[in-house]
Amino acid sequence: MSTVITSRGFLDAGSLGRLPTKEGATINFGGLKREPVMGDSGVLGHGEVFDGAPFIKVTIAHAKTTDEEDIRNFTGENLTLNTNSGKSYTLMNAWVGDPLELSVKDGQLEVTFYGYELISQ
Repeated sequence: MSTVITSRGFLDAGSLGRLPTKEGATINFGGLKREPVMGDSGVLGHGEVFDGAPFIKVTIAHAKTTDEEDIRNFTGENLTLNTNSGKSYTLMNAWVGDPLELSVKDGQLEVTFYGYELISQ
């Protein structure tokens, strides 16, 4: 039995359909950050604080048919990143959070989708 290491992903973004993503998507699970709580005798335990919202960052291959306005206005839909290793990650009620950035030389549009929850399947 061989093990497939995650090395590719396919992003299905609701009404945008399957986006033509380039290699190297990034998934951030968001959630709690745990920090030590110190006392006079050393570590007393840990505290928890929310560190950030989950997100999926992708690079979209840019072409004449790329609709930047539709991508920029994407909000309130689920999107799913399916990996070649068989795991899927669904970002719930996602939106595009950062301004779009196009690298003309490379034909790449950088997009970060944020969401309320990231579900792993």
